[in-house]
Amino acid sequence: MKVKAPSRRSRRVLFVVSRDLPERHESLAYAFDGDGGVRVIFDRRRADRRRRTGPPELERRRTARRSAARDWVLQSAGWIRIDAAR
Repeated sequence: MKVKAPSRRSRRVLFVVSRDLPERHESLAYAFDGDGGVRVIFDRRRADRRRRTGPPELERRRTARRSAARDWVLQSAGWIRIDAAR
């Protein structure tokens, strides 16, 4: 069953699905097929980030992209919805 979403030009939603749940990924991808404001992807991470022994040469990110709360939801539920900042 396809979801009829309200038309909002600026809506951007990302679903990140655990690699262990391909059926959930398929279900979400089917439900939002054709909705340009929604992306469904598999979690690409295999482990925690590598740690450098020294300080980074140049920090390019303004804020950390990972969140302990989001990681917990992804691990416990198998997927998470992330609304992009407008």
